[in-house]
Amino acid sequence: MRKLRIIAVLVVLLVGFVPAARAAGPLVDFHTGASLVSNVKAHRVGDLVTIIITENATANAVSKTKADNKSETSGGPGLGFLDFIKPWDMTVENKYKGDGQTQRGGSLRAEITARIVEVLHNGDFRVEGTRMVNINGEKQLIEITGVCRARDIAADNTILSTFISDARIAYSGSGVVTDTANPGVVTKVLNWLF
Repeated sequence: MRKLRIIAVLVVLLVGFVPAARAAGPLVDFHTGASLVSNVKAHRVGDLVTIIITENATANAVSKTKADNKSETSGGPGLGFLDFIKPWDMTVENKYKGDGQTQRGGSLRAEITARIVEVLHNGDFRVEGTRMVNINGEKQLIEITGVCRARDIAADNTILSTFISDARIAYSGSGVVTDTANPGVVTKVLNWLF
């Protein structure tokens, strides 16, 4: 008798949950192929990948040159009809010393969401993305293209820019602030002439 009561309670509970499960929708979406156990990582054309741009570049070059050249020549007095020539000597010395050093550095940190535009024959993805930000007339444009491997994309669909091969990252700006920071036409002409 006790077993029958337990079974009856379980049946009532199951019947109460079945309509709720049906109302939530199917376990598989037949239009997109997504299910509860689907992999949501980007893997086909049109999927989005967030690229975390962390580019640091530094270059140092040092050049040192030193050259010494010394020549000495001398001659005695002239004989015979050349007796007017006095004893002579000549010393020529050339010295050159040069030092040069160049340093260059650059850093870019940003996030941009790109789209997979092609799946290559080996399974790698060609990605392209553009981001335009306009703040009070000051436009900033970030563009990125490159190729990445599927395994380098994290579970949250992010990838570091250092994992993108053939990467082309462009960051440019235009507007009042950028125009003010650039030298004027006269300055450019003078710098070109001199």
